Amino acid sequence: MRKPPEGLFARLLDGLTDTCTLVLDQDQRITYANLAFLKHFGLEWQRISRKPCSQLGTPFTSAQSERVGFCPTELGPYYPGRTILTREQDGRKLFYEVTFYRPSDDDAGPWTVCTFRDVTHRFNLESQLRRLDEMERSLIQASMDGIIVNDLLGNILTFNQGAARILGYSPDEVIGKLTVSQLYPPGVAHEIKQKIYSPEFTGPGMLENYETSVRRRDGTLVPIWLSARILHEGDREVGIVGFFRDLSERKRLEEDLLRSERLASLGKMVAHISHEIKNPLTTIGGFAGQLERLADLPDEARRKLKLIRQEVQRLEKFLGDLGTFTRATPARKVLSDMPVLIREVAELMEAGFKERGITFQLQAPENLDRFYFDPEQIRRVLINLFKNAQEAMPQGGTLTVGVELLQDQVCLTVADTGHGIPPEHLESLFTPFFSTKEGGTGLGLIICRGLIEQHQGTIEMDSEVNRGTTCIIHLPLGNTP
Repeated sequence: MRKPPEGLFARLLDGLTDTCTLVLDQDQRITYANLAFLKHFGLEWQRISRKPCSQLGTPFTSAQSERVGFCPTELGPYYPGRTILTREQDGRKLFYEVTFYRPSDDDAGPWTVCTFRDVTHRFNLESQLRRLDEMERSLIQASMDGIIVNDLLGNILTFNQGAARILGYSPDEVIGKLTVSQLYPPGVAHEIKQKIYSPEFTGPGMLENYETSVRRRDGTLVPIWLSARILHEGDREVGIVGFFRDLSERKRLEEDLLRSERLASLGKMVAHISHEIKNPLTTIGGFAGQLERLADLPDEARRKLKLIRQEVQRLEKFLGDLGTFTRATPARKVLSDMPVLIREVAELMEAGFKERGITFQLQAPENLDRFYFDPEQIRRVLINLFKNAQEAMPQGGTLTVGVELLQDQVCLTVADTGHGIPPEHLESLFTPFFSTKEGGTGLGLIICRGLIEQHQGTIEMDSEVNRGTTCIIHLPLGNTP
């Protein structure tokens, strides 16, 4: 049978200043308490020696909010290897790492050693580190910029919500599953890594405000502004962190500004050219009309004069469209009824619809309230779109106009069942002077877009060859005069 600690062993235990030790016999009577135990808990050896452990009370609280004393409450392995108990003292909450064990080779040992280590400082530091880590993670996730951390093999370790918003992936789809090179066009990730290490840019180990592009989940490219740093643990490189910002909106604004500047310059030139051309055109058209009305004019001459007059009219229309294209006229918004305006335009073009065998349909809610828009500008947009649809259905078809209320905006769709537009032409529809029609000026849709933008709205086209084309317009209801 082993004896309770005494002699050298007792002196060793008394030398443990950070570990409070209590030794109990088989009846859980106190046979030994080291100096750290007595001092920490404010006890005297003469008062507790040979007394039952239970008389020391229940100063601790377990993780299950149960009151716990110094004594083990069960036989066998009383607690896991690391059990945390708490107690209150002078308004402070103290944390203890507690262990109960028998220093024998079997479960029938005669005495039990109880150790109590005050880990309050360590626990508070760990809690503080956890809070800081959580705060850091929250800041990373709350950032509007995309933040990606990858190891030296390119495996993605961190992918915040900003990156998810820009790239269209969820973090679960990326972390541990994709490498950072898969988020860039081919070769771009390698090029960026070379620039990070190169001293030619910001300096070795970093890259500042580098303009490049990344690939969204749907395969489209988005321009970004990228900054990157090499991460270290001591002297060892462990990965790279990248911060990037979506430049799509800035690019759009730059393009709009450049377009406006170009249009201003073009407008001055067009105004001068139109003035110089219109007068001769008026004279040519007038004389052609007079000659065409002569009674004894040969048929061939009459036909040629008619062609001259038609071409003059086409040039005059082109000059008019060109002037509209280069001169943005502010919308004059009044409280108007969209379905009524659509019916008026349809009636205006009814003869052309019947001639080509086109059926017109209007789908609009009966209770749609009037809202503010410029009826004359929207009328021009509808006439242009209806003419395009009419020309796309030379053998007949259906023109369907839909009006739908979507929260704070009105969605207007103009859909035909015509020959459609090839995919390679779809992206160029709003390019000046591009036209899929023979003899077209390529300004109609450009003018429509300008008029819709005067209403702070959007316009886009969707088409499928041999199935038809749909124009989708969104007008905000918040428009006021």
